[in-house]
Amino acid sequence: MTTLGYFSLRDNLSDLSSTKRQGAIWEANQLEFELLRFSNSLAMFIAEDPDTTADNVRFRFDILWSRQAAPASDIRDSPEWSRAAEAEAVEQFGTLLREVDNMVVTLQDGDTETAKYLHTAFREFFLPLHEFTILVKEKQAEIDLEAREEIWRLSQFSAMFGSIIAFVSLLLAALFYIDARSHRRISSENIRLFEESQAAYKAKVEFLSTVSHELRTPLTSIKGVLGLFVGGALGPLSDKALEMSQIAYRSSSKLEALINDIMDSAKLERKGWNLKVKDFDLAQLAETAAESHQIYRIGRLIRIVNKAGGEIQMQADPIRIEQVISNLLSNAIKFSDDKTNVILTVDRTDTEALITVQDFGSGIPKSFKSRIFEEFTQADSSDTRSAGGTGLGLSIAKHIVEWHGGTISFESTEGLGTTFTITLPLRSSVSPLGETE
Repeated sequence: MTTLGYFSLRDNLSDLSSTKRQGAIWEANQLEFELLRFSNSLAMFIAEDPDTTADNVRFRFDILWSRQAAPASDIRDSPEWSRAAEAEAVEQFGTLLREVDNMVVTLQDGDTETAKYLHTAFREFFLPLHEFTILVKEKQAEIDLEAREEIWRLSQFSAMFGSIIAFVSLLLAALFYIDARSHRRISSENIRLFEESQAAYKAKVEFLSTVSHELRTPLTSIKGVLGLFVGGALGPLSDKALEMSQIAYRSSSKLEALINDIMDSAKLERKGWNLKVKDFDLAQLAETAAESHQIYRIGRLIRIVNKAGGEIQMQADPIRIEQVISNLLSNAIKFSDDKTNVILTVDRTDTEALITVQDFGSGIPKSFKSRIFEEFTQADSSDTRSAGGTGLGLSIAKHIVEWHGGTISFESTEGLGTTFTITLPLRSSVSPLGETE
């Protein structure tokens, strides 16, 4: 009995020691740590740090990939683990790694668009992976507790090895002390890397906001002068000069729209919008939004269908709701075939307003549907794409709709067209001062 107790005791002590150096806790901590380091390298790459190249990003990604592994079998096979949402998050994280592998391998210096997408995608896993680490530690603590209880039981049957058990207990205490210090160092490093990543992200937002403001001032003057030329306020122009002035005026209007999108995106990051809620007629607002797109709809017809048959009184921020409709109309016009209709439909139920924008263009590629509402993304992001824009319109529209307590969705078939659907509460949950009730 004493010999068997000795070998059982030795096996339990070995398990306790190895889990700290190469078990599930070590794997979880390393995965979380390398995610933060990879995110930090992406942030520095986006900020165009001269010391951060695409090779640096790939290097950090390769290390992150190597740290992604399943937890030890004694944790993975437990009933608690099979029900854990954190476990599903880790599986999704592995799926993301496989999906973006080719994207990272082909990343080129200066390709900040891809880096921004990667940064956004991986940022979503900061909290789930931290909760995963906590779950693993809790489960490992249970396993460790069971092992220590087994050690205690064996010690009762192995009195002659009391001195050895005492020595091993001291050794375990030393191991736990060293492990605690190691965890503290890792946690401090994780916090430092996270703060650096947040600082870089904040710098990006501030940069976008500052540049947009600096561009907007001279652009306003340029557009104003061009408007005077086009309107004839500065005297008659030759046909050629008038044509060139009109082209320049339209281009300045497009540039102004792009700058406005960037400024709105910066406000979203800082949560800087106050919604100005009031009562208005959605049907009339839709008419106004469609009319404002007259200049862009050459060769297309915007048809407005009011299924409610009259006024649709609702309470919301009319300027922001018109911005949502305008963004959807602009996209529909850009991606529609010539001589096709764009159908804007408004309707209501007892509690909700319904808005749909339908086009008959090329549709949204299946591979892009999951990223349609992400910032700075377009289905065709090449230098030769036919439709311009920042790729912010749908992201901004989604935020506005959700802030009003509504939803936005879409259905699309390649080659047949796309339909976006918006539902909004008729009575907003946002007060007239812009604060959530």
